[in-house]
Amino acid sequence: DVGAADEVATGAERQDAEIMRAVNFATRKGVVCVASVGNEGKDMLVFPAAHGNVIGVASTTEEDKRAPFSNFGPDMVWVAAPGEGVITTFPGSSYAAAWGTSFSTAFVSGAVALLLEVDIKTNAAQAGDALSHAKSISEELGYGRLDLYEAVLARRPRPTQVLWVL
Repeated sequence: DVGAADEVATGAERQDAEIMRAVNFATRKGVVCVASVGNEGKDMLVFPAAHGNVIGVASTTEEDKRAPFSNFGPDMVWVAAPGEGVITTFPGSSYAAAWGTSFSTAFVSGAVALLLEVDIKTNAAQAGDALSHAKSISEELGYGRLDLYEAVLARRPRPTQVLWVL
């Protein structure tokens, strides 16, 4: 089995047993699950983001603050990413600016995919650790805003130190 990054976007205030079974199965198979924390602007648990083996993602503004619509809280948010004015595809073969934690979650899912490119054996715990090398903003946003450079550095294989004995 090869690890993968999976963006889970359901968002419910109660745990759904079937979703949790799917997340647990995926995690056991090496998938790193990433989910949006929701867009109610509240300190509330939203599942599956609040599940222990899911990386919960909040949204930040252009000023590196919590986006007003983004849910928050240290019990659910692992990391945050930009979520305002994200340029995305739009019906009619065009593009548009969009807002929401789902767009932030796509950034973090992409970061996990890059971590897997650096080291295909990266598991959920290692990905979470690498993502925790974020720019600290506030406790309500977990480890802070995604810092892709620092996350990749955290997973890069360290050069082996050679000790010469003469």
